[in-house]
Amino acid sequence: MLWESADPAAALTSRFGFVGEDHAAAWLTDALRDAWGLRVERCDRLVISASKLLAWLTVDGRCLIAKCAVDPTLFARLAEIDELIAWLYHEGLPVAAPLATTDGPRRLDRDRYSVGLYPAIGGNLLDVDDQDQVEAAGQTLATLHRSLAAYPGELSGGRAQEGQQLVHGDFRSANILYADQITAVLDFDEASHRSRADELARSAVLLSTRYHNWQPTPPATRKAFVAAYNDVWPLTGMEWKEYDRVVAAVAKHFGWT
Repeated sequence: MLWESADPAAALTSRFGFVGEDHAAAWLTDALRDAWGLRVERCDRLVISASKLLAWLTVDGRCLIAKCAVDPTLFARLAEIDELIAWLYHEGLPVAAPLATTDGPRRLDRDRYSVGLYPAIGGNLLDVDDQDQVEAAGQTLATLHRSLAAYPGELSGGRAQEGQQLVHGDFRSANILYADQITAVLDFDEASHRSRADELARSAVLLSTRYHNWQPTPPATRKAFVAAYNDVWPLTGMEWKEYDRVVAAVAKHFGWT
């Protein structure tokens, strides 16, 4: 379980209908063979996050990650997210671009599941005790925001209002990989239209958080992160006011004031 305390074996069956890991691995083996023309050598790891199942697979000697969703109300949006990630990859952003099926689509809808397939990217989760990594994260978020603001596609959920743009939605250490540089920004499932100041503020407070470990980002770390962001794309005076309001609201929400 990625962040829940539920029993993983029970959740694998009740949420996804797989009676054990071997059943899940066999289904994925068939799906990758039929849709991607790939040969799964083994399933190395299964991780459950709410209604999504992530599988680390060794495929033809390399590691790929299959992301299976079981909630049909999410399928169309997940396809939109994969198109966004693919576009960001071609813009030069550090993301895990989805692998297209042999027929062309980036996702497979099969049986009761929607499946995306991605390369496993090397790196460790962002270390917020390392200032170089924190500064790299701030710079990356600013660069990502510039690209997201220019995205020509659309996501379901409405258009951006005045002062808003497309943002990542969950930019924090649990979704950032680092190895001498930022190697990947992960999990765009919460992408939405908000102001960049709003996301910067939320990320500044929550940058330290991971899975079962939630704690506020230390003030010095937050300062370095925001300063690095502003080196790339400075906030305006009005945006700074919004930033301060959101920081206070997020800290209050989690009882960190």
